[in-house]
Amino acid sequence: MRYSIQKLRAIKEKLLHSKRNEQILGKRTDFYSQFISSNDLCFDVGANLGNRIEPFLRLNAKVIAIEPQKNCCKFLRWKFKDKIVLIEKGLGENEEEKTFYISDVSTLSSFSEEWINSVLKSKRFGTHQWKKTKCIEIKTLDSLIKQYGVPKFIKIDVEGYELEVLKGLSYPVDVISFEYTVPEQTQKIVDCIKQIEKINNNTLFNYSIAENMELAFSEWVTSEKMIDYIHSEKFQSSNFGDIYSRTK
Repeated sequence: MRYSIQKLRAIKEKLLHSKRNEQILGKRTDFYSQFISSNDLCFDVGANLGNRIEPFLRLNAKVIAIEPQKNCCKFLRWKFKDKIVLIEKGLGENEEEKTFYISDVSTLSSFSEEWINSVLKSKRFGTHQWKKTKCIEIKTLDSLIKQYGVPKFIKIDVEGYELEVLKGLSYPVDVISFEYTVPEQTQKIVDCIKQIEKINNNTLFNYSIAENMELAFSEWVTSEKMIDYIHSEKFQSSNFGDIYSRTK
């Protein structure tokens, strides 16, 4: 069988793309293996298209995925089928209904109008728009815990609504991660750390920059040291990433 040069190039590109994806997934799986063991329960809050669900499942975790966007949920059902429990709702401080601001890019949709205004003002996402809105049912982390049990790991990526999600939690959880953006949301990071401390005062903190899947500190630090460091030039220049808390 003969292939044209164009066909061969397309096959090569597909193989390279598949290899890159496998390398990324492998790195994520290795990173999360320090927090998650087989049969651990994980909550993925703001699951989007499931790029964290994949490594969680590779680690044989039980995954509860929370995602309010209809198109994302449709994709998650197609990709993961019955391997996960999918909740097509939002999470917040109270059980209620909230306005959800839908972006032209699914990863930027948010319940936080304040966050949207801040990233537009800073020009971080100045070319994007949030023209559509939808009323979404909000649950709390506590309500999920009552239904499914206390998770070993909670990942929160909700575009500026992280503090409100954490305010809906009253149970200590071994490991929590939440996304940050600086400088726009510096105070929100501090507030999130303090909220986690209210729930569990026996915690240490670390962080990872962007998507590098590496902890920045060689040793975990107290909340006081983490908060001090957040205001440093080095942290402020990190742009975005995830803060991690774990029980000592």
